Amino acid sequence: MKLLVLLTASFPYDSGEEFLINEINYISGFDKILICPYNLKTGSKVTKSLPPGVECIPLKRVDGGQAAYAKLLFQPCVLSEIGMLLQTGRFSFSRLHEALFFMKHAVEIADALKQIPILYQADQICIYSYWFYDAAAAAALLKKDLIKHGIQITQISRAHGFDIHQDRSKYAYLPMRGYLLKQVDGLYPCSKNGEDTIIRQYPQYAGKIHCAYLGTVDHGEKHGSRNSFHILSCSGMVPVKRLHLIAQALSKADFDVYWTHIGSGPLSDEIKNMAAKLPDCVKTEFTGQMDNAAIMDYYKTNNIAACVNVSSSEGIPVSIMEACSFGIPIIATDVGGTSEAVVEGKNGFLLPANFTPESLLEKLRTLNELPEEEYAILCENSREIWAKKFSAQNNYKNFYEVINL
Repeated sequence: MKLLVLLTASFPYDSGEEFLINEINYISGFDKILICPYNLKTGSKVTKSLPPGVECIPLKRVDGGQAAYAKLLFQPCVLSEIGMLLQTGRFSFSRLHEALFFMKHAVEIADALKQIPILYQADQICIYSYWFYDAAAAAALLKKDLIKHGIQITQISRAHGFDIHQDRSKYAYLPMRGYLLKQVDGLYPCSKNGEDTIIRQYPQYAGKIHCAYLGTVDHGEKHGSRNSFHILSCSGMVPVKRLHLIAQALSKADFDVYWTHIGSGPLSDEIKNMAAKLPDCVKTEFTGQMDNAAIMDYYKTNNIAACVNVSSSEGIPVSIMEACSFGIPIIATDVGGTSEAVVEGKNGFLLPANFTPESLLEKLRTLNELPEEEYAILCENSREIWAKKFSAQNNYKNFYEVINL
């Protein structure tokens, strides 16, 4: 029996990891597929349906307590990590604690996985961690145990944003990178920018690292429309998304704009209070959280002039891929791999990471005032970029052919 074990933070429970909805329908080459969420909260609820042949086994982690930290100090991989930090002058007790905390989680996840009997009945297993973080370390620990039982193992991981860029992390440190890269058989960053970043830091592992774009489903061509200048943002209402900068830009608008935001989060009240003070020419709509099917229906039934994303950091936003699939122009910050989906002047406009609200307003004004034929070309190009780079059917078919070689 050939088995795929997909390690997720919470999917198919709660919110988050919505983009896996697209991928799971294209998984192929395995006799059985297990999805194992490892970070569920008390009261977590299933929010996504799974296709036939896909089983979910939530992991029941047991907290090892304070004693677990002492045990970890004698693990060769942890000792090696401490040595690396000392040799490179990066050692601090904060980073040591981060590494121990990271590996404590990894051990708990691995121990929970070892309680699943079917893993020890398989002939071949592909352990696939969706994030290149503690679950990837857990996969390495599990791999070691399964090999002892004579099972053929492949270990792979995706990498997105926070799990790639050390400068964005706490203490500018991502624990156990060398260990993870040594253990994994294939690492698949979701952007070329991510691939280049990891290879630049760890060139000795370049042969294992290959960009594999995520993808979105084709819901049909629609193309953007400026019948009303309706702009859309779609994200969590959290600091990294910088929605306050959209509100600040629109506070200076002197032309009609209708701004819809899809999503919720801790900054909801703050952003809504800012929106309430916008000039009369700006209308706003806050839909709250919507599932993916509802978001796609919103695109189908509304005329959208542009999708706006002003995050301070990204991998490649799936929300941008989705907007491109409908042929909608994009205005976005040039961070992470966003420029792989948004080409300046071709299907929208890029803003520098530290843009001003005035510069965002100017891009909106430019888009609003473009001659109709030029705007139509932006729409066509958006759809074309999606078809070439971000089609779920193409990308996931190729991905599973590669990992099944």
